[in-house]
Amino acid sequence: MQAWKKKKSLMRGPKFSTILEPMEREVLGDMAAAVAEALINRCQTAPKDELAELTGMTSGHKDAPTEPSLARLLPDFEMQGDEEYEGDNSLLRALHENDICRAKLENLQVITDALGPDGGVAVVATEEQAHAWLAGLNDIRLYLASGDLPPNEQEAESRDMLVQWLAFNQESLLEAMMGEL
Repeated sequence: MQAWKKKKSLMRGPKFSTILEPMEREVLGDMAAAVAEALINRCQTAPKDELAELTGMTSGHKDAPTEPSLARLLPDFEMQGDEEYEGDNSLLRALHENDICRAKLENLQVITDALGPDGGVAVVATEEQAHAWLAGLNDIRLYLASGDLPPNEQEAESRDMLVQWLAFNQESLLEAMMGEL
């Protein structure tokens, strides 16, 4: 992958671009799809809430995900040591988890759209898309790094290299966005 570059435009705002290797494009698309599938599955398995259906509100799970990768993407709303009130975390999760998933899915969709259906390796993003790209890359990194340990050392090493590549991609885009300080 080439480092991200910023192209300034007076009329349309800045654009950010990079060139991915074909294998990088394929792997990134597959990872974005895998994370999106896990988030969609989480939302679809939420229990039905009659009151939420009557009021038109969406309702999510009350308990945190048990899968480590999803638990990292959808952590508890309370931190250890916070004053606890009975059911607060469950209520907050039920009210907000679907909205959080939706935002994460929108970010992953920006990555998928930028990669295109034809397997293009040139990526161009507006400033708004670049922010979504950063958030999507972060979610993919968290999902991969927090997952169950692979069964053998070679797979674990491959996953670590992938997480490092995602970090480079994210850092490169962030540096292009920030420019010279």
